[in-house]
Amino acid sequence: MLQRMTLFAHLSPTVGFIARQATVALLYFVLGKAGMAMALDGTPVTPFWPPAGFALVVILAYGYSMAFGIAIGSFALCLSVGLPPVVSLAIGIGNNFEYLGGALLLRRLAGFHLAMDRRRDVFALIFFAATLSTTFSAFPGLLVLILGGAESWSNFGWSFLKWWQGGMTGVLLMAPPLLVWFTQPRPRYSVRQAAEAAALLVTMILMWGAIFLIPMRQEQGYYPAALAVFPFVIWGAVRFGLLGVGLVNLINALIAHYGSSQGVGPFAGGSPIDGVVRWYLFTNVVCSVGLLLAATITAERQARKELKESHDELESKVVERTAELANTNADLQQEMATRERLESALIQVSEEQQKSIGRDLHDGLGQHLTSIAFFGAALQQKLDAQQRPEAGAAQRIVDLVNQSIDMTRRVSHGLYPAALESQGLTAALEELADNTRSLKGIGCDLRADPAMHINDPEVAINLYRVVQEAIHNAVKHGKARHVRIELGCSDGQCRLSISDDGIGMDPEWIGQSLGLGMCSLRARASLVGGSLEIEANPQGGTTVAVIYPAEREK
Repeated sequence: MLQRMTLFAHLSPTVGFIARQATVALLYFVLGKAGMAMALDGTPVTPFWPPAGFALVVILAYGYSMAFGIAIGSFALCLSVGLPPVVSLAIGIGNNFEYLGGALLLRRLAGFHLAMDRRRDVFALIFFAATLSTTFSAFPGLLVLILGGAESWSNFGWSFLKWWQGGMTGVLLMAPPLLVWFTQPRPRYSVRQAAEAAALLVTMILMWGAIFLIPMRQEQGYYPAALAVFPFVIWGAVRFGLLGVGLVNLINALIAHYGSSQGVGPFAGGSPIDGVVRWYLFTNVVCSVGLLLAATITAERQARKELKESHDELESKVVERTAELANTNADLQQEMATRERLESALIQVSEEQQKSIGRDLHDGLGQHLTSIAFFGAALQQKLDAQQRPEAGAAQRIVDLVNQSIDMTRRVSHGLYPAALESQGLTAALEELADNTRSLKGIGCDLRADPAMHINDPEVAINLYRVVQEAIHNAVKHGKARHVRIELGCSDGQCRLSISDDGIGMDPEWIGQSLGLGMCSLRARASLVGGSLEIEANPQGGTTVAVIYPAEREK
């Protein structure tokens, strides 16, 4: 999150704007003085220009309007070293070409992230800001100095190189730590991390001081000694990220510059200016490598963090979805259980009603009809003894009443088989097979395991109704001429099957059928804890089977 200048937030917009511009101008002036102190040839052009990195970061972080404060600071800085006001003003404006141009290139062409959390951001900073945009101020600035008499045309090439390398070094050394400081939350280190940071700082200063601050002739100009900086750069990048490597680069560069300007260290040899040039080249290489390493590590850590967050989010969603599915499944199971209980209750009520109606027909209407048949037979006998012609009509009435008695008996047995209660399922199925043969005129055989004894009335009546419905379907829809009923158990499973030799039924239609008969078959199979299977016979016809656990027969 970008850390804004909240110091002036309580002021009015105009006063706050002026205060911010004045603060930037003052900081630019102080950093410029520090940079000019590093000049070696008495000119305003220095190999390290800290304001370049500072100004670029200010514009990137707070907008292009900060160029006013930067121009004021640059103008005051030039006046402080004795440059004419017109030259100072021109340089102040020209320096903004570099800072505004660098910010514009980074934003528009590179899509620059202020946090520098990608390698492409480091490459963009090196190329667009440090290498390219620094030329925007070097040429016009030197031209103004030459026209103002502060520089000569004979030194143009060398002065241009110093101006350019000063801006480049200022961007590479100052911009990364400032960007991290402005754009990321303040780091909170544990005691262990603080101790590690202190150890890094002390060890680096001692090592770099021994190389660049203590004159030892055998090491003067020995370039491999400068490679000692890389362990500290790697340490800072790996353990403390961009902020760590930025500070390591800055401290190393300042110590190395001082030693090189004093003719001490691996870059010594020849004039102090030659040593500073070598320092400049080495510093830029070290900065680039360190920043790329830190950006790579930061990107990897960010990728791991995002991957972990995605994993945690996915796991949370999976847990949440699993809980929803579990709740839905529990509700569905409860609904199915409730439905099964309702189906069982409805079927039980229906069976009780059929049983009651069947008994009423058998014991009530059947007895009345039997009495009528008895008295009708007596009347027929009297009329026949008297040789009355009405005797024939009376006999016809007796025959019709006897047929009604038979029909009542069959209806009552169809509503509820009396043999089921008194003799069991096998006897009731045998009676059903006899009635099928006699009433429907088709063959019907029963093969039942004599060892089976179903004592549960609910299981018995439901199996009976399955056989009853299957025979009805075979005769009505299948045009069957023979039906075979089989009942047996093996391996803990009982199987009741009804096979016919009819024209058969389409299995697809059977699976999709929502008719009352099919729904009744499925419901009754479920009530006995079993499953319904309907399949076509190889020789023609259909087999309806109910497979249920053997313990339900007890």
